[in-house]
Amino acid sequence: MILLRRLPVLFAAAAMLTAACSDHGSDALEEARVLAQSGHFVEALALYEEAFSGMDRVPPDLGLEYVRTALLACGAERSRLLRQKALDALCEISADTTSENVGELGELWRRLGWEFARDRDSLQAFLAFDSSLACGGMEGMFEEEWLFRGAYASRHIALVAGLPDSLAMTRAGDSILAAAAERSLVELDRVPMTRTDLREGVLLAEALLLPLTDRRAEELEVLTELDRSGGIDPSMRERRMRLLIEMAQEDLARGMSSLAREKLNEVWASDFAGDRVEAALMLGRMAEASGRPDEALGWYRAACSAAPGLSSPAAEIAAAKRDSLMYLIP
Repeated sequence: MILLRRLPVLFAAAAMLTAACSDHGSDALEEARVLAQSGHFVEALALYEEAFSGMDRVPPDLGLEYVRTALLACGAERSRLLRQKALDALCEISADTTSENVGELGELWRRLGWEFARDRDSLQAFLAFDSSLACGGMEGMFEEEWLFRGAYASRHIALVAGLPDSLAMTRAGDSILAAAAERSLVELDRVPMTRTDLREGVLLAEALLLPLTDRRAEELEVLTELDRSGGIDPSMRERRMRLLIEMAQEDLARGMSSLAREKLNEVWASDFAGDRVEAALMLGRMAEASGRPDEALGWYRAACSAAPGLSSPAAEIAAAKRDSLMYLIP
């Protein structure tokens, strides 16, 4: 009976306690917002977390508010812990299918990606940009991001492709890498040509991705543009010389000798001895096939003098051709 008399008092106390907790949460939120507006982002985050601790479920709008503050804190302090807090919150909000703030969510993923990039955590940045794209509607806003993703993929293609170790150096593995390279090349194509400040970076990424595909003509165009702009390293320039020789062979097979000669003359003007020997040999054979033995002999001699002592098959053939023509030409 006494308990029944006290029930209203207990209910009132519970209601007062709930209201007090609710008021405390509201006060913490308001104080967090004031601190964030005054630039004290880290302190504001602590108050947000205190307010959230009394909630069964954090509303998406408040979650986004927390993430915005966390990203501002990242920009101010460049802390890995702060980036992780922003990442955890974004993952939780993204998992909520009822959230209607898809556009803002994509932009926050994008900002978090650049915070990771600033700290040279390229993999996390790549994945954050991937999450941004998954939100939809972000493709038209990406420019530097497409380049970042392409540049990262060009240097870590196996990781981006998710290639298992068991398939490395196999035909199936090569197919997986080629498919991943094609996807990254499509993304790089989305960087507008008007962004001339990004052009060299795009070309460098394409130059590393294209060898994984069968698009040799396009690879040659990319390397040529890089070479003309002075943004090519010696290994890429040598790769370009090899492609010029291969494409010249295809031109000859199609009867396009003038195009082949143009490519081979460019190889001959390079600094790569082995490629120069091969180009001179091909030019000599072209001259010999056209009934110009004197010119052919000149090219065979040039091939032999381009790299004295070179024991490559092209050098040996050029020497044999030179010796035979020397006896035939008076």
